Amino acid sequence: MKLIICGAGRITDELLKRAGANWEIILIEKDAAKLAPFSTRFPNIVRVMSEDASSPVVLDKAGLSNQDGILAMTNDDAVNLAIVRFAKQADIKTVLAVVRDPEQLPAFQKLGVWTISMAADAARKAYQFVKDPRIRIIDLGEGEGELLELAVGKQELARLEDIAATAESNPHWRIAGIIRNNQLLFPDQQPGLKQEDRLLILGKDDLYNAFSQHLEGSRLHFPRTYGQHMVLGLANSPSLDDTTELINEAVYLAQGTHIEKIAAICGNSESDIHEALSRWSESLEIEIIETSQASVENAAVHTAAGKDAGIVVLPAKNQSFLRTVFKGGISALAARLPCPLLSARMTDPYEHLMVPFNGSLACQRALEITMDLALQLEAEVSVIIVAEPSYLKGKPSGPDPWEQQMVQQVRDLARVHDTQVQEIVRRGNPVKEIAAAAADCQLLVLAGNDGHTGFFSIQTADMILNRVSCSVLLVS
Repeated sequence: MKLIICGAGRITDELLKRAGANWEIILIEKDAAKLAPFSTRFPNIVRVMSEDASSPVVLDKAGLSNQDGILAMTNDDAVNLAIVRFAKQADIKTVLAVVRDPEQLPAFQKLGVWTISMAADAARKAYQFVKDPRIRIIDLGEGEGELLELAVGKQELARLEDIAATAESNPHWRIAGIIRNNQLLFPDQQPGLKQEDRLLILGKDDLYNAFSQHLEGSRLHFPRTYGQHMVLGLANSPSLDDTTELINEAVYLAQGTHIEKIAAICGNSESDIHEALSRWSESLEIEIIETSQASVENAAVHTAAGKDAGIVVLPAKNQSFLRTVFKGGISALAARLPCPLLSARMTDPYEHLMVPFNGSLACQRALEITMDLALQLEAEVSVIIVAEPSYLKGKPSGPDPWEQQMVQQVRDLARVHDTQVQEIVRRGNPVKEIAAAAADCQLLVLAGNDGHTGFFSIQTADMILNRVSCSVLLVS
């Protein structure tokens, strides 16, 4: 094999250690000092050139047209791009480039060359490890498939046995083998699964996400109890920084709750927003929906209805008193949605969650969602119970049976969900007390109602929203 390698770095050194005796290597490196050790250490290097590999004259001098392949592995993406462009023009079939900056990948991919993205590949492996240390992934081809290596533990054994039993009829993956005691066993040997095995699964792309969901168990967590998508409404903002922070909060929540797809609604010509969203495309599937509607809220309602939405995320807006009375505020909007609504104020990460509680079915659901979120995000939970002052009830001060009943309900729900909660009991105006307590949290979860508004029915949720500085999740 006749091969040109451009760049005399660590990757080239490791590659040449593995090179076959029948390889004929021409090594091009601009820095002559880097070249010196290579020709003496590797006998299959037939020629070294201390020149600029991005020059077509240099490549022609190296005999590019007579080579079987070329590897662009310098430390400069611009140089590597120029090398592979000239190689494609010369109709070289085997062309590979190392890409340092992930944002430069599209330029290489447009040329149809094989790429190794240093930062993106390392980040993808680190992300997968942090998300689930049981699983290792090897990408196949240019992302067309994946080989998954999965540690079989006591908790996973029964579920993986079920998955393995149905693998032959699954259109997305097959069992490739089992590693047991450092030996590879193939499926036709029918070894069965044991603890401490490593199961090898060959499948189509996105195999990792499919298996992560399988291993979580049969019970879905919020917000996937409502749907599999997040709808993100990006309002026209004079500040790109504000929009970026909103995107970051949405991505934080999506990653923390295993939402894999985001439908992002934005205006037709907002290229900066498109660029900000594309930065997260490695870890999330993002669909950009361009809309000409003046109201991003209406567009979000329409999109959520057709997208299997689990949650809608919109930037927080303070509503005027009159608008809340006559047109309905954020709670009226939440009532139109098929899933909960996050009014985001960019207060992520959510380390402390708070939920008001009054014993209603809506509040019980809100508390259960709060505890579910806390489990996924590793956050603390506080429950606030606000009772009317004793003098308003015409009763003497002292223990209130209603308060005690609410506290007991909270403790019962917390015990069922195996979650520790902090109980906060206050007496006074619910809006003022809840808003004051919420100063110490990053996410407030409010139970909604039917969204009905009228002259004498100002929504408590809207008044609280206008007073707090944290993000608010409305559960209707």
